[in-house]
Amino acid sequence: MTELEGYVKIRRYKDIKELAEYCGIEKYTKNNIVYILTFMLVMVGVCIAYKMNLLYITLVILLGLFCLPILLFHIYLQKKENIRFNDVDIYIHQMSYSFQRSPKIVTALKDVSKIVSGKMKQVVDKAIYEIEIDKSSDIFQKALGIIEKEYDCQRVKTLHRFLISIEEKGGNYNYSLEILLMDFDKWVKRIYKYQEDIKHIKTNSIIGIFISCVLASISVMISSMLSGISEITMDISDNVIYQFVSMVFVMGCLVYYIYLQVRHCKNWLDSKRDENKIMKDYAFAFGKKPEAVKKFGWFVGVIIVCISLCMAIWFNLFIGIVLLMAAIVIILTPKINKKSALLRLQEDIYIAFSEWLRDVVINLAEEPLHAAIVETYDSCPAVIKPSLGRFIYALEESPTDVRPYYNFLSEYEILDISSTVKMLYSISELDYESIDITMNTLIKRNYEMIDKHEEVKNQNSISMMQFAEYIPMIFVSLKISVDMLLVIMNYL
Repeated sequence: MTELEGYVKIRRYKDIKELAEYCGIEKYTKNNIVYILTFMLVMVGVCIAYKMNLLYITLVILLGLFCLPILLFHIYLQKKENIRFNDVDIYIHQMSYSFQRSPKIVTALKDVSKIVSGKMKQVVDKAIYEIEIDKSSDIFQKALGIIEKEYDCQRVKTLHRFLISIEEKGGNYNYSLEILLMDFDKWVKRIYKYQEDIKHIKTNSIIGIFISCVLASISVMISSMLSGISEITMDISDNVIYQFVSMVFVMGCLVYYIYLQVRHCKNWLDSKRDENKIMKDYAFAFGKKPEAVKKFGWFVGVIIVCISLCMAIWFNLFIGIVLLMAAIVIILTPKINKKSALLRLQEDIYIAFSEWLRDVVINLAEEPLHAAIVETYDSCPAVIKPSLGRFIYALEESPTDVRPYYNFLSEYEILDISSTVKMLYSISELDYESIDITMNTLIKRNYEMIDKHEEVKNQNSISMMQFAEYIPMIFVSLKISVDMLLVIMNYL
Protein backbone atom coordinates (compact mmCIF):
# COMPACT_ATOMS: atom_id res chain seq x y z
CA MET A 1 0.00 0.00 0.00
CA THR A 2 1.61 3.26 -1.08
CA GLU A 3 1.35 6.59 0.71
CA LEU A 4 -0.45 8.10 -2.28
CA GLU A 5 -3.10 5.37 -2.27
CA GLY A 6 -3.64 5.96 1.41
CA TYR A 7 -4.07 9.68 0.81
CA VAL A 8 -6.32 9.63 -2.24
CA LYS A 9 -8.74 6.88 -1.27
CA ILE A 10 -11.22 7.17 1.58
CA ARG A 11 -10.06 4.25 3.68
CA ARG A 12 -12.49 1.50 4.55
CA TYR A 13 -12.91 0.42 8.16
CA LYS A 14 -11.45 -2.97 7.19
CA ASP A 15 -8.23 -1.39 5.83
CA ILE A 16 -7.62 0.54 9.06
CA LYS A 17 -8.49 -2.48 11.19
CA GLU A 18 -5.99 -4.68 9.33
CA LEU A 19 -3.23 -2.14 9.96
CA ALA A 20 -4.14 -1.95 13.67
CA GLU A 21 -4.05 -5.75 13.93
CA TYR A 22 -0.65 -5.83 12.21
CA CYS A 23 0.62 -3.38 14.84
CA GLY A 24 -0.69 -5.66 17.58
CA ILE A 25 -3.12 -3.06 18.95
CA GLU A 26 -5.71 -4.64 21.26
CA LYS A 27 -9.20 -3.20 21.85
CA TYR A 28 -8.99 -1.56 18.45
CA THR A 29 -12.60 -0.36 18.27
CA LYS A 30 -12.53 1.10 21.80
CA ASN A 31 -9.27 2.94 21.09
CA ASN A 32 -10.66 4.39 17.87
CA ILE A 33 -13.89 5.54 19.52
CA VAL A 34 -11.93 7.30 22.28
CA TYR A 35 -9.60 8.90 19.71
CA ILE A 36 -12.47 10.04 17.46
CA LEU A 37 -14.50 11.48 20.34
CA THR A 38 -11.46 13.33 21.73
CA PHE A 39 -10.62 14.68 18.27
CA MET A 40 -14.18 15.90 17.65
CA LEU A 41 -14.57 17.39 21.14
CA VAL A 42 -11.37 19.41 20.70
CA MET A 43 -12.61 20.77 17.37
CA VAL A 44 -16.05 21.64 18.75
CA GLY A 45 -14.50 23.17 21.87
CA VAL A 46 -12.29 25.44 19.76
CA CYS A 47 -15.27 26.48 17.64
CA ILE A 48 -17.34 27.31 20.73
CA ALA A 49 -14.43 29.29 22.21
CA TYR A 50 -14.41 31.39 19.03
CA LYS A 51 -18.22 31.91 19.37
CA MET A 52 -18.89 30.37 15.97
CA ASN A 53 -22.53 29.74 15.07
CA LEU A 54 -24.07 26.32 14.40
CA LEU A 55 -23.70 26.45 10.60
CA TYR A 56 -19.94 27.00 10.65
CA ILE A 57 -19.42 24.48 13.47
CA THR A 58 -21.30 21.91 11.38
CA LEU A 59 -19.06 22.57 8.37
CA VAL A 60 -15.95 22.09 10.54
CA ILE A 61 -17.35 18.82 11.94
CA LEU A 62 -18.10 17.55 8.41
CA LEU A 63 -14.53 18.27 7.34
CA GLY A 64 -13.26 16.49 10.46
CA LEU A 65 -15.39 13.41 9.72
CA PHE A 66 -14.10 13.41 6.15
CA CYS A 67 -10.46 13.59 7.31
CA LEU A 68 -10.67 11.09 10.18
CA PRO A 69 -10.34 7.90 8.03
CA ILE A 70 -7.26 9.36 6.33
CA LEU A 71 -5.82 10.41 9.69
CA LEU A 72 -6.36 7.02 11.36
CA PHE A 73 -5.08 5.15 8.33
CA HIS A 74 -1.78 7.04 8.26
CA ILE A 75 -1.28 6.84 12.03
CA TYR A 76 -1.53 3.04 11.86
CA LEU A 77 0.36 2.86 8.56
CA GLN A 78 3.32 4.69 10.10
CA LYS A 79 3.28 2.36 13.09
CA LYS A 80 3.32 -0.59 10.69
CA GLU A 81 6.25 0.83 8.71
CA ASN A 82 8.19 1.44 11.93
CA ILE A 83 7.61 -2.19 12.98
CA ARG A 84 8.68 -3.47 9.57
CA PHE A 85 11.88 -1.44 9.69
CA ASN A 86 12.66 -2.72 13.17
CA ASP A 87 12.06 -6.28 11.93
CA VAL A 88 14.51 -5.79 9.07
CA ASP A 89 17.05 -4.21 11.41
CA ILE A 90 17.00 -7.32 13.62
CA TYR A 91 16.92 -9.69 10.66
CA ILE A 92 19.88 -8.39 8.64
CA HIS A 93 22.13 -8.07 11.67
CA GLN A 94 21.30 -11.43 13.22
CA MET A 95 21.46 -13.14 9.83
CA SER A 96 24.91 -11.66 9.20
CA TYR A 97 26.30 -12.49 12.65
CA SER A 98 24.96 -16.04 12.53
CA PHE A 99 26.36 -16.61 9.04
CA GLN A 100 29.76 -15.33 10.18
CA ARG A 101 29.76 -17.94 12.92
CA SER A 102 28.44 -20.78 10.76
CA PRO A 103 28.23 -20.18 6.97
CA LYS A 104 24.92 -22.01 6.46
CA ILE A 105 21.76 -20.13 5.46
CA VAL A 106 19.34 -22.50 7.20
CA THR A 107 21.34 -22.29 10.45
CA ALA A 108 21.31 -18.50 10.30
CA LEU A 109 17.56 -18.49 9.64
CA LYS A 110 16.93 -20.71 12.66
CA ASP A 111 18.93 -18.30 14.83
CA VAL A 112 16.85 -15.40 13.52
CA SER A 113 13.60 -17.29 14.18
CA LYS A 114 14.44 -17.48 17.89
CA ILE A 115 14.58 -13.70 18.39
CA VAL A 116 11.96 -12.28 16.00
CA SER A 117 8.18 -12.20 16.35
CA GLY A 118 5.05 -11.35 14.43
CA LYS A 119 5.12 -11.26 10.64
CA MET A 120 8.91 -11.62 10.44
CA LYS A 121 8.83 -14.86 12.43
CA GLN A 122 6.10 -16.23 10.16
CA VAL A 123 8.03 -15.63 6.93
CA VAL A 124 11.35 -16.82 8.42
CA ASP A 125 9.76 -20.07 9.63
CA LYS A 126 8.16 -20.53 6.22
CA ALA A 127 11.56 -20.04 4.54
CA ILE A 128 13.15 -22.61 6.88
CA TYR A 129 10.37 -25.09 6.09
CA GLU A 130 10.86 -24.61 2.32
CA ILE A 131 14.61 -25.26 2.59
CA GLU A 132 14.08 -28.43 4.63
CA ILE A 133 11.48 -30.01 2.32
CA ASP A 134 12.68 -28.80 -1.11
CA LYS A 135 15.95 -30.10 -2.54
CA SER A 136 15.92 -28.27 -5.89
CA SER A 137 18.97 -26.35 -7.09
CA ASP A 138 17.37 -22.94 -6.62
CA ILE A 139 15.86 -23.63 -3.22
CA PHE A 140 17.69 -20.76 -1.52
CA GLN A 141 16.35 -18.25 -4.06
CA LYS A 142 12.81 -19.59 -3.53
CA ALA A 143 13.01 -19.70 0.27
CA LEU A 144 14.63 -16.32 0.77
CA GLY A 145 12.30 -14.90 -1.87
CA ILE A 146 9.46 -15.45 0.64
CA ILE A 147 11.14 -12.96 2.98
CA GLU A 148 11.95 -10.55 0.15
CA LYS A 149 8.33 -10.55 -1.01
CA GLU A 150 7.07 -9.54 2.43
CA TYR A 151 9.94 -7.12 3.14
CA ASP A 152 10.75 -5.36 -0.12
CA CYS A 153 14.11 -3.95 0.95
CA GLN A 154 17.16 -3.71 -1.32
CA ARG A 155 19.58 -4.35 1.53
CA VAL A 156 17.79 -7.59 2.39
CA LYS A 157 18.05 -8.66 -1.25
CA THR A 158 21.75 -7.71 -1.37
CA LEU A 159 22.44 -9.74 1.78
CA HIS A 160 20.56 -12.72 0.36
CA ARG A 161 22.45 -12.66 -2.94
CA PHE A 162 25.75 -12.52 -1.05
CA LEU A 163 24.86 -15.38 1.32
CA ILE A 164 23.59 -17.57 -1.53
CA SER A 165 26.82 -16.96 -3.45
CA ILE A 166 28.93 -18.01 -0.44
CA GLU A 167 26.72 -21.03 0.30
CA GLU A 168 26.91 -22.29 -3.27
CA LYS A 169 30.39 -21.21 -4.36
CA GLY A 170 32.38 -20.80 -1.14
CA GLY A 171 35.29 -18.40 -0.89
CA ASN A 172 36.60 -15.91 1.62
CA TYR A 173 33.62 -13.89 2.79
CA ASN A 174 34.52 -12.31 6.14
CA TYR A 175 35.83 -8.97 4.84
CA SER A 176 32.96 -8.54 2.37
CA LEU A 177 30.40 -9.35 5.06
CA GLU A 178 32.00 -6.83 7.40
CA ILE A 179 31.60 -4.17 4.71
CA LEU A 180 27.94 -5.10 4.32
CA LEU A 181 27.48 -4.88 8.08
CA MET A 182 29.11 -1.46 8.08
CA ASP A 183 26.58 -0.29 5.48
CA PHE A 184 23.70 -1.87 7.43
CA ASP A 185 24.79 -0.14 10.65
CA LYS A 186 25.04 3.27 9.03
CA TRP A 187 21.72 2.84 7.25
CA VAL A 188 19.91 1.78 10.44
CA LYS A 189 21.42 4.59 12.54
CA ARG A 190 20.59 7.11 9.82
CA ILE A 191 16.94 6.01 9.63
CA TYR A 192 16.48 5.97 13.42
CA LYS A 193 17.89 9.50 13.61
CA TYR A 194 15.58 10.57 10.78
CA GLN A 195 12.63 9.06 12.66
CA GLU A 196 13.55 10.97 15.80
CA ASP A 197 13.88 14.22 13.85
CA ILE A 198 10.44 13.72 12.29
CA LYS A 199 8.93 12.90 15.68
CA HIS A 200 10.45 16.10 17.08
CA ILE A 201 9.05 18.14 14.18
CA LYS A 202 5.57 16.63 14.66
CA THR A 203 5.66 17.52 18.37
CA ASN A 204 6.75 21.08 17.64
CA SER A 205 4.08 21.45 14.96
CA ILE A 206 1.31 20.22 17.28
CA ILE A 207 2.50 22.66 19.97
CA GLY A 208 2.48 25.36 17.27
CA ILE A 209 -1.16 24.53 16.41
CA PHE A 210 -2.14 24.70 20.09
CA ILE A 211 -0.40 28.05 20.61
CA SER A 212 -2.00 29.40 17.42
CA CYS A 213 -5.46 28.41 18.61
CA VAL A 214 -4.87 30.17 21.94
CA LEU A 215 -3.55 33.33 20.27
CA ALA A 216 -6.44 33.35 17.79
CA SER A 217 -8.91 33.68 20.68
CA ILE A 218 -7.28 36.84 22.07
CA SER A 219 -9.19 39.18 19.78
CA VAL A 220 -12.53 37.74 20.91
CA MET A 221 -11.53 38.01 24.55
CA ILE A 222 -10.36 41.60 24.13
CA SER A 223 -13.49 42.66 22.24
CA SER A 224 -15.70 41.03 24.90
CA MET A 225 -13.81 42.77 27.70
CA LEU A 226 -14.03 46.15 25.95
CA SER A 227 -17.75 45.66 25.32
CA GLY A 228 -18.25 45.29 29.07
CA ILE A 229 -16.61 48.61 29.89
CA SER A 230 -17.60 50.67 26.87
CA GLU A 231 -20.91 51.99 25.63
CA ILE A 232 -19.90 51.10 22.07
CA THR A 233 -20.46 47.48 20.98
CA MET A 234 -17.05 45.95 20.44
CA ASP A 235 -18.14 42.32 20.13
CA ILE A 236 -17.27 41.06 16.62
CA SER A 237 -18.42 37.45 17.02
CA ASP A 238 -21.74 38.11 15.21
CA ASN A 239 -20.00 39.50 12.15
CA VAL A 240 -20.26 37.25 9.08
CA ILE A 241 -16.66 37.95 8.08
CA TYR A 242 -15.46 36.97 11.57
CA GLN A 243 -17.47 33.74 11.46
CA PHE A 244 -16.12 32.82 8.04
CA VAL A 245 -12.50 33.66 8.89
CA SER A 246 -12.73 31.68 12.14
CA MET A 247 -14.09 28.69 10.26
CA VAL A 248 -11.27 28.92 7.69
CA PHE A 249 -8.70 29.19 10.49
CA VAL A 250 -9.98 26.07 12.30
CA MET A 251 -10.20 24.17 9.01
CA GLY A 252 -6.67 25.29 8.09
CA CYS A 253 -5.29 23.99 11.41
CA LEU A 254 -7.20 20.73 10.92
CA VAL A 255 -5.91 20.24 7.37
CA TYR A 256 -2.39 21.09 8.50
CA TYR A 257 -2.59 18.44 11.24
CA ILE A 258 -3.73 15.85 8.67
CA TYR A 259 -0.92 17.00 6.38
CA LEU A 260 1.59 16.29 9.17
CA GLN A 261 0.47 12.67 9.38
CA VAL A 262 0.33 12.12 5.61
CA ARG A 263 3.50 14.03 4.66
CA HIS A 264 5.64 12.36 7.32
CA CYS A 265 4.34 8.84 6.71
CA LYS A 266 7.44 7.06 5.40
CA ASN A 267 8.19 3.66 3.92
CA TRP A 268 11.63 3.15 5.43
CA LEU A 269 12.44 -0.03 3.49
CA ASP A 270 11.83 0.89 -0.14
CA SER A 271 13.69 4.03 -1.26
CA LYS A 272 13.67 3.18 -4.98
CA ARG A 273 11.45 4.88 -7.52
CA ASP A 274 9.25 3.11 -10.03
CA GLU A 275 11.26 1.91 -13.05
CA ASN A 276 8.81 3.43 -15.53
CA LYS A 277 9.29 6.86 -13.93
CA ILE A 278 13.06 6.39 -13.99
CA MET A 279 13.09 5.54 -17.70
CA LYS A 280 10.74 8.44 -18.44
CA ASP A 281 13.19 10.79 -16.70
CA TYR A 282 16.10 9.17 -18.56
CA ALA A 283 14.39 9.77 -21.90
CA PHE A 284 13.68 13.36 -20.93
CA ALA A 285 17.22 14.03 -19.71
CA PHE A 286 19.15 12.30 -22.50
CA GLY A 287 16.70 11.54 -25.32
CA LYS A 288 16.13 13.36 -28.60
CA LYS A 289 12.51 14.29 -27.95
CA PRO A 290 13.34 16.93 -25.28
CA GLU A 291 15.58 18.72 -27.80
CA ALA A 292 12.69 18.88 -30.25
CA VAL A 293 10.45 20.22 -27.46
CA LYS A 294 13.13 22.79 -26.59
CA LYS A 295 13.36 24.01 -30.19
CA PHE A 296 9.57 24.18 -30.45
CA GLY A 297 9.48 26.13 -27.18
CA TRP A 298 11.98 28.64 -28.54
CA PHE A 299 9.97 28.97 -31.76
CA VAL A 300 6.68 29.58 -29.92
CA GLY A 301 8.40 31.81 -27.35
CA VAL A 302 9.94 34.09 -29.96
CA ILE A 303 6.58 34.48 -31.67
CA ILE A 304 4.89 35.37 -28.37
CA VAL A 305 7.70 37.86 -27.56
CA CYS A 306 7.03 39.63 -30.86
CA ILE A 307 3.31 39.69 -30.16
CA SER A 308 3.91 40.98 -26.61
CA LEU A 309 6.07 43.85 -27.91
CA CYS A 310 3.38 44.82 -30.40
CA MET A 311 0.71 44.67 -27.69
CA ALA A 312 2.84 46.76 -25.30
CA ILE A 313 3.56 49.47 -27.91
CA TRP A 314 0.21 49.80 -29.68
CA PHE A 315 -2.50 48.37 -27.40
CA ASN A 316 -1.96 47.67 -23.70
CA LEU A 317 1.30 47.65 -21.70
CA PHE A 318 -0.01 45.28 -19.00
CA ILE A 319 -1.14 42.65 -21.53
CA GLY A 320 2.22 42.94 -23.27
CA ILE A 321 4.10 42.31 -20.02
CA VAL A 322 1.91 39.26 -19.22
CA LEU A 323 2.55 37.80 -22.68
CA LEU A 324 6.30 38.44 -22.31
CA MET A 325 6.35 36.56 -18.99
CA ALA A 326 4.41 33.69 -20.62
CA ALA A 327 7.00 33.56 -23.41
CA ILE A 328 9.86 33.35 -20.88
CA VAL A 329 8.09 30.48 -19.08
CA ILE A 330 7.57 28.59 -22.37
CA ILE A 331 11.23 29.00 -23.32
CA LEU A 332 12.65 28.00 -19.93
CA THR A 333 10.25 25.14 -19.04
CA PRO A 334 11.97 22.41 -21.17
CA LYS A 335 15.36 23.32 -19.70
CA ILE A 336 14.00 23.33 -16.13
CA ASN A 337 12.24 19.99 -16.66
CA LYS A 338 15.39 18.45 -18.11
CA LYS A 339 17.47 19.64 -15.16
CA SER A 340 14.87 18.34 -12.69
CA ALA A 341 14.86 14.93 -14.41
CA LEU A 342 18.67 14.78 -14.23
CA LEU A 343 18.63 15.64 -10.50
CA ARG A 344 16.15 12.82 -9.82
CA LEU A 345 18.29 10.40 -11.83
CA GLN A 346 21.38 11.44 -9.85
CA GLU A 347 19.54 10.54 -6.65
CA ASP A 348 18.65 7.14 -8.13
CA ILE A 349 22.18 6.43 -9.35
CA TYR A 350 23.73 6.81 -5.89
CA ILE A 351 21.77 3.80 -4.62
CA ALA A 352 21.79 1.81 -7.87
CA PHE A 353 25.55 2.05 -8.40
CA SER A 354 26.29 0.43 -5.03
CA GLU A 355 23.91 -2.44 -5.82
CA TRP A 356 25.58 -2.98 -9.18
CA LEU A 357 29.10 -2.84 -7.72
CA ARG A 358 28.14 -5.41 -5.07
CA ASP A 359 26.79 -7.75 -7.79
CA VAL A 360 30.07 -7.42 -9.68
CA VAL A 361 32.01 -8.49 -6.57
CA ILE A 362 29.69 -11.47 -6.02
CA ASN A 363 30.21 -12.60 -9.63
CA LEU A 364 33.99 -12.24 -9.25
CA ALA A 365 33.97 -15.35 -7.07
CA GLU A 366 34.23 -17.51 -10.18
CA GLU A 367 34.53 -15.17 -13.18
CA PRO A 368 37.01 -12.55 -14.46
CA LEU A 369 36.06 -8.88 -14.18
CA HIS A 370 34.77 -8.53 -17.76
CA ALA A 371 32.47 -11.55 -17.45
CA ALA A 372 31.37 -10.47 -13.96
CA ILE A 373 30.26 -7.12 -15.39
CA VAL A 374 28.37 -8.75 -18.26
CA GLU A 375 26.53 -11.05 -15.82
CA THR A 376 25.05 -8.06 -13.99
CA TYR A 377 23.18 -6.67 -17.00
CA ASP A 378 19.91 -8.60 -16.60
CA SER A 379 19.49 -7.83 -12.89
CA CYS A 380 21.00 -4.34 -12.72
CA PRO A 381 18.81 -1.33 -11.72
CA ALA A 382 16.95 0.36 -14.55
CA VAL A 383 18.79 3.66 -14.16
CA ILE A 384 22.12 1.94 -14.92
CA LYS A 385 21.00 -0.40 -17.70
CA PRO A 386 21.26 1.95 -20.75
CA SER A 387 24.78 3.05 -19.86
CA LEU A 388 25.80 -0.48 -18.83
CA GLY A 389 24.64 -1.83 -22.20
CA ARG A 390 26.86 0.65 -24.03
CA PHE A 391 29.72 -0.13 -21.62
CA ILE A 392 29.52 -3.89 -22.26
CA TYR A 393 29.30 -3.40 -26.03
CA ALA A 394 32.35 -1.11 -25.99
CA LEU A 395 34.31 -3.62 -23.88
CA GLU A 396 33.56 -6.42 -26.32
CA GLU A 397 34.72 -4.22 -29.20
CA SER A 398 37.91 -3.06 -27.44
CA PRO A 399 38.63 -5.09 -24.26
CA THR A 400 41.86 -3.23 -23.48
CA ASP A 401 40.63 0.28 -24.27
CA VAL A 402 40.29 2.69 -21.35
CA ARG A 403 37.58 4.83 -22.96
CA PRO A 404 34.63 2.51 -22.13
CA TYR A 405 35.49 2.84 -18.44
CA TYR A 406 35.74 6.62 -18.70
CA ASN A 407 32.40 6.88 -20.53
CA PHE A 408 30.44 4.53 -18.25
CA LEU A 409 27.86 6.59 -16.25
CA SER A 410 29.67 9.82 -17.25
CA GLU A 411 26.35 11.33 -18.40
CA TYR A 412 25.24 11.65 -14.77
CA GLU A 413 28.14 14.00 -13.98
CA ILE A 414 28.83 12.56 -10.49
CA LEU A 415 32.55 12.84 -9.81
CA ASP A 416 32.69 10.28 -6.99
CA ILE A 417 31.08 7.58 -9.13
CA SER A 418 33.13 8.50 -12.21
CA SER A 419 36.38 8.14 -10.26
CA THR A 420 35.28 4.74 -8.91
CA VAL A 421 34.45 3.51 -12.41
CA LYS A 422 37.82 4.66 -13.74
CA MET A 423 39.54 2.60 -11.05
CA LEU A 424 37.91 -0.53 -12.49
CA TYR A 425 40.20 -0.29 -15.51
CA SER A 426 43.33 -0.12 -13.36
CA ILE A 427 42.42 -3.35 -11.52
CA SER A 428 41.21 -5.34 -14.53
CA GLU A 429 44.65 -6.94 -15.03
CA LEU A 430 45.20 -7.89 -11.37
CA ASP A 431 44.96 -11.45 -10.04
CA TYR A 432 41.71 -12.61 -8.45
CA GLU A 433 42.73 -12.09 -4.82
CA SER A 434 44.00 -8.56 -5.48
CA ILE A 435 40.86 -7.70 -7.46
CA ASP A 436 38.64 -8.98 -4.64
CA ILE A 437 40.43 -6.88 -2.02
CA THR A 438 40.46 -3.77 -4.20
CA MET A 439 36.79 -4.12 -5.18
CA ASN A 440 35.75 -4.49 -1.56
CA THR A 441 37.73 -1.33 -0.78
CA LEU A 442 35.88 0.46 -3.57
CA ILE A 443 32.55 -0.74 -2.22
CA LYS A 444 33.44 0.41 1.28
CA ARG A 445 34.36 3.82 -0.09
CA ASN A 446 31.15 3.95 -2.10
CA TYR A 447 29.01 3.04 0.92
CA GLU A 448 30.65 5.87 2.87
CA MET A 449 29.91 8.23 0.00
CA ILE A 450 26.25 7.15 -0.02
CA ASP A 451 26.00 7.56 3.73
CA LYS A 452 27.19 11.16 3.49
CA HIS A 453 24.88 11.83 0.56
CA GLU A 454 21.84 10.37 2.34
CA GLU A 455 22.68 12.28 5.52
CA VAL A 456 22.75 15.55 3.59
CA LYS A 457 19.50 14.66 1.83
CA ASN A 458 17.80 13.87 5.14
CA GLN A 459 19.03 17.15 6.61
CA ASN A 460 17.64 19.06 3.63
CA SER A 461 14.32 17.27 4.05
CA ILE A 462 14.25 18.07 7.77
CA SER A 463 15.01 21.72 7.03
CA MET A 464 12.00 21.89 4.70
CA MET A 465 9.83 20.21 7.33
CA GLN A 466 11.00 22.66 9.98
CA PHE A 467 10.04 25.55 7.72
CA ALA A 468 6.50 24.12 7.60
CA GLU A 469 6.30 24.46 11.42
CA TYR A 470 5.61 28.18 10.90
CA ILE A 471 2.42 27.57 8.90
CA PRO A 472 0.08 27.72 11.97
CA MET A 473 1.67 31.06 12.92
CA ILE A 474 0.85 32.38 9.45
CA PHE A 475 -2.77 31.24 9.94
CA VAL A 476 -3.11 32.97 13.31
CA SER A 477 -1.46 36.16 12.03
CA LEU A 478 -4.04 36.44 9.24
CA LYS A 479 -6.92 35.74 11.61
CA ILE A 480 -5.79 38.27 14.23
CA SER A 481 -5.29 40.87 11.48
CA VAL A 482 -8.86 40.40 10.24
CA ASP A 483 -10.23 40.39 13.80
CA MET A 484 -8.44 43.62 14.70
CA LEU A 485 -9.66 45.24 11.51
CA LEU A 486 -13.24 44.30 12.43
CA VAL A 487 -12.78 45.71 15.94
CA ILE A 488 -11.52 49.01 14.49
CA MET A 489 -14.42 49.13 12.01
CA ASN A 490 -16.93 48.55 14.82
CA TYR A 491 -15.30 51.30 16.90
CA LEU A 492 -15.39 53.77 14.04
